[in-house]
Amino acid sequence: MSELNETTNPTADAEPILPVEPEAAAVLDGMNQTIESAATDVKAAGDELAAAAGQVDVLPAASEAAPVSSAAPEALPQAAPSPDAVFTLPTLEEPVRPQAAAVNPAPAPSYDVNADDKLMSALAWAGMVLLQIPLVSIVLLLAEGNKDRPFQRHHALQSIGFYLAALVYEVIAAILVSIGTVVTLGCGLACLWVLFFVPHALAIYYGWQAYQGREVSIPVVTQIMRQQGWIK
Repeated sequence: MSELNETTNPTADAEPILPVEPEAAAVLDGMNQTIESAATDVKAAGDELAAAAGQVDVLPAASEAAPVSSAAPEALPQAAPSPDAVFTLPTLEEPVRPQAAAVNPAPAPSYDVNADDKLMSALAWAGMVLLQIPLVSIVLLLAEGNKDRPFQRHHALQSIGFYLAALVYEVIAAILVSIGTVVTLGCGLACLWVLFFVPHALAIYYGWQAYQGREVSIPVVTQIMRQQGWIK
């Protein structure tokens, strides 16, 4: 009977369960504590997230319930301008500027000028260029029908004053040409001879102005003649 029990009972020959060692028990306790600490941290994080979600839901409701301020627009703070904004000055219309006057314009006479006055005044200048003496100008100042004409008298006196100034200029030009010719051994004469024709060119120009019915103003000469009272 005892032999039968030994063969049929499988637990009769089982080895006894060994007790857990102290070191393994300490390791298991440490793992359990770590798991519990992690679970506590996870729960705390979930509580914080839930509290934050509740605050987000409260903010829109609080903003909708806030009363609108009745302060004046002037009392409200204004936003500072952006540093990148471009400041443009108001455009002002440019005033109309007067046109610049022509350089040394020929003054228009204040008296009546007819065709005979223009022709005789132009001949006064042309005769001085062709004859090298102001013969026509002297005739205009002595003739009864011409000396009383203001335009003819103006150009006759101007041409005589120009003739005297041209004589002084020719003397100075002759001295300069002589010096230039000696210094350059005769080569300067090829360029300086044109100085003698400057008065002729000016006389032709003044004669054209007279034929156009304009008075002339010769630098220095006209000023001296007006100071002496010879012309107006």
